Amino acid sequence: MVKNDDSPKEEFKKAVYNSFRALGIDDFPSKLMSVLQSEPDEISLGELSEMTSYSLSALSTTLKTMEENNLVKRFKKPKSRKVYVYMDKDLVTLYTELQKKRYNQSLLPFLQTLPRIIQRYSDREEFESEIEMLKDFQEQLNFLNEENRKFIEKLEKWRDIKGK
Repeated sequence: MVKNDDSPKEEFKKAVYNSFRALGIDDFPSKLMSVLQSEPDEISLGELSEMTSYSLSALSTTLKTMEENNLVKRFKKPKSRKVYVYMDKDLVTLYTELQKKRYNQSLLPFLQTLPRIIQRYSDREEFESEIEMLKDFQEQLNFLNEENRKFIEKLEKWRDIKGK
């Protein structure tokens, strides 16, 4: 007899969960994504609640945020009051969206703020060594910005070639 947690699907769910956690995604969304990635079709909110033991309210709140970040799709079927959730199995698109989010939340604000800091203090001699450090940091940020841009372009090009 096969144990409930002794199957390719369960091992896959654990691997997906660990991968999303390693990317810095919180526990709850990582659990949801591991379930949704292992389901071949859409799943109702009720079924997802049963599978995860999370309340409909908690699921709805988290899924709304995930939907806003293009990680899942929520919808209703015609003549049904149930809400369904689907997570695209296209990992390249998912990773691209996560990469864009990280860029927009961490790298871009820094790229916008750092030049103002440098300009504000660059003509003051007592900050000369600090400004040099910030300029070096800015050079590294510019490099990361360019490499991130190229990486996202490659991901999008691959996705387009594959017809996703």
